[in-house]
Amino acid sequence: MLSLLITAALTLALSVTFTLTTANKAAACLNTSNLPGTWSSNDARLRLLKVWVSNSCGLYLKAYSTCKHDTTKACAWDQGRSKELSPSKYVKGAQYTKYEWNNAREQLLLSRSYGHLTVRDHIAWKNGKVDDFTVQMSKKSP
Repeated sequence: MLSLLITAALTLALSVTFTLTTANKAAACLNTSNLPGTWSSNDARLRLLKVWVSNSCGLYLKAYSTCKHDTTKACAWDQGRSKELSPSKYVKGAQYTKYEWNNAREQLLLSRSYGHLTVRDHIAWKNGKVDDFTVQMSKKSP
């Protein structure tokens, strides 16, 4: 009988711990909720960013430039693959992602300011040249 009571108490304690952990994780997801959405700019090099929160609370993005063959459309970078934003989903502040191209390494650094998303794009070309530019983006209405 005593072992049954101890088992029940442990089960209840674990259940409460799991519920609190899940609630904290959900709260952490909500802290990132101002970044997800579609962001746009007038810069052809970085025309759109689509940002979303995954089921595991990670932040992901897809970047788009103006298409070379049709300037009225946006073409996805890296064949449309999504990239996870770092640092950890629980860290506030700037987020970044890296791209590895055959001729360059590119890093996008995102920082959110009131009503805008500032994206610093740093490109280190294999030939030693470096390009660095900043794009101001606005959130598109749903």
